[in-house]
Amino acid sequence: MEALAGLRRKEGCFAQAFDPRAIVSERHLLVAYENAKRAFGEKRNVARTIEAEVLARAGGTRKIGEAIERVGARDARDVLVLCDCTKGRVLRELGGKERRPAFAPDEKGIARRFGISKGALSACSLEEAVLEKVALADVAD
Repeated sequence: MEALAGLRRKEGCFAQAFDPRAIVSERHLLVAYENAKRAFGEKRNVARTIEAEVLARAGGTRKIGEAIERVGARDARDVLVLCDCTKGRVLRELGGKERRPAFAPDEKGIARRFGISKGALSACSLEEAVLEKVALADVAD
């Protein structure tokens, strides 16, 4: 999103947009962010920017294109933004309104996006299955 790129340039903050229907919980994004920071610190990142690395991690993959398909923002009017700058700055840049994320994803749709089997979902929650994909992105692909 060009508006977030401008925010990054002007304010020097981290900001990445996601498809809100693809994110299962706040923890999903926070784990992806922490894993991305760790990857950069250990020089095993797959992306040039922390924003792209977080996108890949949230998508549970090391392939940026695949991550965009899984969790990338599809509609500029309906995005979930993870950032480390003030929400006022983000809202002004995007020209939007704040809404609290519902985190009520379509289980079948998310399972399909992440390649999670019915068997895996019978053994754990959707959030646990997605977090496992996020955690295993380092060794997968």
